[in-house]
Amino acid sequence: MKLRLFAGPFADAVAHVARALPTRPPVPVLAGILLRTGPDGLHLAAFDYEACATTRLDAEIADDGTALVSGRLLNDICKALPKAAEVDIELSGARLLLTAGTARFTLPTLPVEEYPALPAAPDTVLSVDGDALADAVAQAVVAAGTDDTLPALTGVQMVLEGSRLTLAATDRYRFAVRELTVKPTGTLPDTKPVKKAKKKGDDAGPTAEELDAAARTVLVPAKFLAEAARALAGEHPVSIGWSDGQLTLSIPGRTTGTRLLEAEFPKFRGLFPSTADAELTITVPVEEALAAIKRVALVASDKRPIRLAVDGDQLLIEAGDGDDARAADRIPCNSVGSLDDRVQGCDAAFNPGYLADCLKSMTTPEARFHLTSSTKPVLVLGHSGEDTGGDYQHLLMPIRLQG
Repeated sequence: MKLRLFAGPFADAVAHVARALPTRPPVPVLAGILLRTGPDGLHLAAFDYEACATTRLDAEIADDGTALVSGRLLNDICKALPKAAEVDIELSGARLLLTAGTARFTLPTLPVEEYPALPAAPDTVLSVDGDALADAVAQAVVAAGTDDTLPALTGVQMVLEGSRLTLAATDRYRFAVRELTVKPTGTLPDTKPVKKAKKKGDDAGPTAEELDAAARTVLVPAKFLAEAARALAGEHPVSIGWSDGQLTLSIPGRTTGTRLLEAEFPKFRGLFPSTADAELTITVPVEEALAAIKRVALVASDKRPIRLAVDGDQLLIEAGDGDDARAADRIPCNSVGSLDDRVQGCDAAFNPGYLADCLKSMTTPEARFHLTSSTKPVLVLGHSGEDTGGDYQHLLMPIRLQG
């Protein structure tokens, strides 16, 4: 292997595949980045059996070859090189030589023959604008759980219905659902439904409807999806493909993929109340609300929630009570209706972190809280003039106060 390329594109390519490197590789070779030359340039890849990233870039290739080197070390070296510098790469025995100007690095190689075969990329199912996907994913993943003992709650469910893609995530205390318009390709894989506990005497296989729904529905690790969507953001289409067990996101010359979660995501269609059922609707400016919550949250905690109470044309935000530290602030609001089951003069109480996350996920200047009771889930929608932010819904479970 012998080639020459510019440091800037090389560093970007290495950084892309380095995102798939495992923190604690189960075997040494999985800590490496695979470099392979071909007729169309230099190919780089990283794979840990769960996530995979590949990319291709132009290079002047004198001799073909393949090498496997420490991914984190290669990434650190590339970050330190001048972007405009030319980099010469040469494989010499069991060493990979990198030269950029007066800088010279010698890297030991890992055994290429022990590196696992990369998974085949599934066919593209849909295409979507990169920036739109990144925004939608950011709104959904805010509600995803982090408890690995409940794998279904650590993922984002993606459901393709016609030209609409629905992203949903929950950690049991909140639920975020975002819809966006996509361009389906009409290619759906043969995907098996998630296995459910069979009832006694039920030997029937999945129905045609269940098979179709399974082909249109996948559960993607939230952490992967957030990082991948952010990395591939831009004013360009992102192709998404999935098969039984794998999902990939790609742009020309760059692909990242992951293994899908095999778990049953909670049904949520009937959980979201209608805005028409709200007994109280509160509209607040998002930025002012976030600033006030940040101040009041200094004396709050998971067990000491933030309390919200409408007081005329203002929203009172409080935390703390008794002999403990207390804080209060007010922001302007518009309200319609009232609740009959107020406790301690409060309309609703929330975990301060969850409440702040909910407001941060809004992309509109205002947010509307639709309350049916002080103890039932609250529907939060973005609001801006005629725009009700209907593509994004956030369901937030209030904390029950003692009367």
